[in-house]
Amino acid sequence: MLNDRYGNPVTTNSGAALANYDAALEQIRLYQGDPIATLDAALAADPGFGSAWAARAGLLVTASDKAYLGEAERSLEAAARSTLTDRDRDHVAAAGAIVRGRLMEGTTRYARLARSHPRDLLAVQYAHVGCFFLGLQSELRDVPLAALRASREGEDGHGVLLGMAAFGYEECGDFGRADEFGRRGAALDPRDGWAVHAVAHVNEMRGDLDNGIPWLEQTAAHWAPGSGFAYHNWWHLALLYLDRGDTRQALRLYDEQIRPAPDAQVLLEWIDASAMLWRLRLEGVDVGERFVPLAACWERAREDGYYAFNDVHAVLAFLGAGRMGDAERTLEAMRRAAAEDGDNGYMTRSVGLPAAEACVALERGRAVECAQTLLAIRPLAQRFGGSHAQRDLLSLTALHAAIRGGSTAMAEALVAERLAHKPQSPWARRLARQVAADVAKARAA
Repeated sequence: MLNDRYGNPVTTNSGAALANYDAALEQIRLYQGDPIATLDAALAADPGFGSAWAARAGLLVTASDKAYLGEAERSLEAAARSTLTDRDRDHVAAAGAIVRGRLMEGTTRYARLARSHPRDLLAVQYAHVGCFFLGLQSELRDVPLAALRASREGEDGHGVLLGMAAFGYEECGDFGRADEFGRRGAALDPRDGWAVHAVAHVNEMRGDLDNGIPWLEQTAAHWAPGSGFAYHNWWHLALLYLDRGDTRQALRLYDEQIRPAPDAQVLLEWIDASAMLWRLRLEGVDVGERFVPLAACWERAREDGYYAFNDVHAVLAFLGAGRMGDAERTLEAMRRAAAEDGDNGYMTRSVGLPAAEACVALERGRAVECAQTLLAIRPLAQRFGGSHAQRDLLSLTALHAAIRGGSTAMAEALVAERLAHKPQSPWARRLARQVAADVAKARAA
């Protein structure tokens, strides 16, 4: 039995299988290349390589795409027929729980494994992703922090742990440590788009365009090439340009970096695309026909009812494309999901379904209803998954709905909180001026 690049025993005696497995571990931690293909190469060299089957299953279930469940199940079945270490069995149990719709159980299992095997960076990363999908902000920070006890600067993967901890710090509101840890992680491995992303989040939450835009533009040469995560960092850059009011640059980044291939079948990319176009649409920007190919991609997932965060973004794309019938189909799927047990049932009932229904209400002219519904679910919104930056879409939609509905007191309150959170943000100041003008007009009438 050999050890992987982090020193964990793995169930192969094939040097070729191990070399491919180690390469896949690096690809996974850096979101680079095609780690499934690399794991498949490891399995071609040793079909009974249980550790590789377990890693493959975990990678597929943490993609949040129902389309991958069949391959995840195949990986789990193959793992069960293979030689496994106790650590591998824990990986298999965690991935299996997620396949059964028990995301919390699976994430808890990965986190437990990460705490008992802090050199297992795969377990740390899968736990981190699960915490992100569940909105478990403290765990998002603490799982990688605990793993750092077994890692030192200069050791394999140390920078990646710093990057994960940085994102956790940011989501917990500790922007100073988030910035420090993220920059340290990126300095250790500039290819690490996740560490760069943590610093991007800090700048987004502060509305700090002067640091945020150069940070992403100057580091892109390292993290963007070959990255399966690059579209999200480009989304962050477009978001900062939108904050500045430069909608032309935001649209250019959408076309060239976020959705360079309009028919690309990457669901997480669809989420960013939907969120960006929706924000632009709220601002009254003409996005042309961009919603049309995006909505066409969402067709295959419109009735999944698999993960509420996905479903809400599908509804946004359908509304933007004028496909109310498809938006209603997704709502029906969400209503079915809301009636089910399991973590997605809870997320759909508490946040996803009312958020989607609120956006439909806005589209149908019921703006105040939209704003009131979104504000009612905001205290629970972290349980819906995503980041503060992503969930800000709910607050922005509520603010624009309040403006459209003539609810000036609500709009004043929302813009005041926005300015308090982001006093440097040009976008927040523009919205404040718009609301102040509406208030003055209402008083003069």
